[in-house]
Amino acid sequence: MGGPSAALQGSAPPVAPVAPSAPVDTVRAPEAAGQAAPHPPADVPVTAPTTIESPVLHFPDGTSAVIGRGVLLGRDPVAQSARPSAELVRVHDVARSVSKTHALVTWDRGHVWVTDLHSTNGTAVVDDDGFETACAPETPTPIPSGHSLLLGAVRVVVQRVGR
Repeated sequence: MGGPSAALQGSAPPVAPVAPSAPVDTVRAPEAAGQAAPHPPADVPVTAPTTIESPVLHFPDGTSAVIGRGVLLGRDPVAQSARPSAELVRVHDVARSVSKTHALVTWDRGHVWVTDLHSTNGTAVVDDDGFETACAPETPTPIPSGHSLLLGAVRVVVQRVGR
């Protein structure tokens, strides 16, 4: 019948070993028949975690926005259910070349991406020489390091930090 102790066996989760807080001398137990003596674990190099901060967008009017989990850019951007975590960022544009909800800028694994959201005057990635590459609507386009963004007639500087 097993009794109460039998019911408890196997029902508790296994306990994970606790790593010592200071170096410990390894004591080897005598080898049992057919079993090898335990070996200490190999030295594993410890590295400090790398911190890469989210890139920042700088606008002509002197304002800036951290990309973070993504930003929806426009004259008066509207939240989108497909992008609930994106921050809404207003782009000042007296010429009204920027659409109400113009583009989405995201950052993933060290890469910055822009997605045109069917804007009227388009979105482009601009290289150091001023060459513009138009972005197709609803297609994420990479923004290489050193390149900027053009929303209609408004140039946005992309600054990578923490690298």
